[in-house]
Amino acid sequence: MKTYKLKIILLAFGSVFLTSCNKLLYTSLDVLRPAKVAFEPEAKRLLIVNNSVTQPSDYGHKTLLTNEKPKNIDVITDSLSIFCLGALTEDMDEKNFFSSVLLLPNSINTSKNFTSINKLNSEDVKKLCSSNHADAILSLDKIKVNDEISEYYLNDAGSYLSTFEVKYETSWSIHYPNKSNATTIQFNDTVFWEAESYFRKKGLNELPNRKDGLIDGALNVGQKSVNRFVPYWEKVDRYFFDSKNKLMKQGMDSVYVKNWTAAIDCWKKALDKTKNIATKGYATNNIAIAYEITGDLDKAIDYATQSYNFMCESPFAEFKNYMRIMEYINELGQRKKDNVIIKKQLGE
Repeated sequence: MKTYKLKIILLAFGSVFLTSCNKLLYTSLDVLRPAKVAFEPEAKRLLIVNNSVTQPSDYGHKTLLTNEKPKNIDVITDSLSIFCLGALTEDMDEKNFFSSVLLLPNSINTSKNFTSINKLNSEDVKKLCSSNHADAILSLDKIKVNDEISEYYLNDAGSYLSTFEVKYETSWSIHYPNKSNATTIQFNDTVFWEAESYFRKKGLNELPNRKDGLIDGALNVGQKSVNRFVPYWEKVDRYFFDSKNKLMKQGMDSVYVKNWTAAIDCWKKALDKTKNIATKGYATNNIAIAYEITGDLDKAIDYATQSYNFMCESPFAEFKNYMRIMEYINELGQRKKDNVIIKKQLGE
């Protein structure tokens, strides 16, 4: 199997898979995805607030070692919320989605009850927004962690497998000074480490220090949470077909110079002139991707659907190809729905 790369700015091509007379080239595109929870478009200045109660040190930490009884371990977790929010604030600020992002790292929650959530009331929201010149508040109302260090003996390998699994549950709320109701949401995240060794203690020693691991996990939760609150870019794979057909090749030549209009014209000519059903399927597939890149999702869906129909008709089309194009049609449909949400989130 040969590998080729096309060097252009917009598209970074990876491996090329060779079939009998055709090459399949894949590329990564940056696609904008909507946030899971959206802020109002007029909210330009964000205040991030720590409204959590510290988890008791004797809650949620276990060690399970081979041939030993489970142990509950005490670990101080008072800094987890601060690390989580610090990472969130830094990455949120880099997004430039808000004109300003401010953090109150120390908890303003005076409750001692870790098991319940005590959300900010309307008066607190108004005061915080006024004193910090904010249009909206993102509040971390709870961060709970359950972690377990486990050890297993692998009979077949004659070695010990040590694992460290950390599960986080975070509860958030979004507030506005002119609204009494808050938007609430909860996320679950897991961080995992493992180490294998023929020597029991060596495997355990290769795991991170427990407190350090919890902090690393909290940083990870904060970083991951950014894309849950603001639209984000995600890389997706797309596949072009090349073949010995002259017009198909001319279309791929235009891809190198990002001339999508010329590429589409070549592939449309190939579609009209060829009698080969498989080539028609390849041409319409390529046209669909080109239209997606230029922003016309309706035409992309139309040509992707044609491609799927041609693939189904062709006795030479591989099963994986028409399964791929069927998945692509579904992706385009989802992108069209997402774009409606994104426009609202961006205030367009």
